[in-house]
Amino acid sequence: MILKNITAIVTLLFLLPALSGAAEHKMMIQVNSKSDLSYKMALLGAKNLKTQLGRNNVDVEIVTYGPGIKLLRTDNWTTKRVTELQNKYGVKFSVCEGTLKAIAKKHGKEPEIISGVTRVPTGTLRILQLQEAGYHYIKP
Repeated sequence: MILKNITAIVTLLFLLPALSGAAEHKMMIQVNSKSDLSYKMALLGAKNLKTQLGRNNVDVEIVTYGPGIKLLRTDNWTTKRVTELQNKYGVKFSVCEGTLKAIAKKHGKEPEIISGVTRVPTGTLRILQLQEAGYHYIKP
């Protein structure tokens, strides 16, 4: 009887993440460069994680700020790839509100950002929040 109860408890502990809807793995990718190579690496890294671990087994968020917000502009070559990662793979993207405001102040308007991107107060704050929530961190 005791062995049966222990087995049930251990099984439940392994199932809890799946039952809660929480992904087993969490990865945050920082992009703060205007380099096309860093964009390619970030997008490919996100896609590879989702493909290799499974869409529902890993949460991936790409956080952009400073020059890195170019990744999420609608006038950039990355638009189609970002949209595909959002829709097909469930990758989340965030853009720094502070950077957008600085650009608007300098140029008179904010750049147009791809639909579905979350605006956050600052990119660095978002990175801190994600790390505190258990996300691992990479920067291509």
